[in-house]
Amino acid sequence: MNEEGRNRTALTLEPIAMVKNDIKEMGRRDWDKVVSQLIFRPDMENALDGLKEFSHLIVLFLFHLSPPGTSAAHKIHPQMRPDLPLVGVFATRSPVRPNPLGMAVVELRDQTKNILWVTGLDALNGTPIVDVKPYLPGDSIAKIRVPDWVHKLHESE
Repeated sequence: MNEEGRNRTALTLEPIAMVKNDIKEMGRRDWDKVVSQLIFRPDMENALDGLKEFSHLIVLFLFHLSPPGTSAAHKIHPQMRPDLPLVGVFATRSPVRPNPLGMAVVELRDQTKNILWVTGLDALNGTPIVDVKPYLPGDSIAKIRVPDWVHKLHESE
């Protein structure tokens, strides 16, 4: 890559909400059973109008407790399991990434003013939320391809 391709552009993301739940540290969980509140800044309440009509949302958040991106390993074993192959970090959902961004599709359970109740969000208490989008019918992909180790990973659940 030439020098021009290595230039970094400063990026500033302003959290629009914070996660409130009982999860204080990472570890495998049944995230679909964890109820989280997304508590939006009061100035964002009007931006939530119409969201309650959707059953599912896409939530973008910051892995705020992950080390800075420059120290992220480029190759890891998924979920730190040595029985799974060493793969590039972009082939995993590891929270330790060059840019600490997370994404989850969640079920919207309820909304009251500036608070959304969701399930399926794999984020800790205090996690900053940077964007929320409605999950639309075209977002689903029926036929996907995954490596064999993904099936092995899900066998242990």
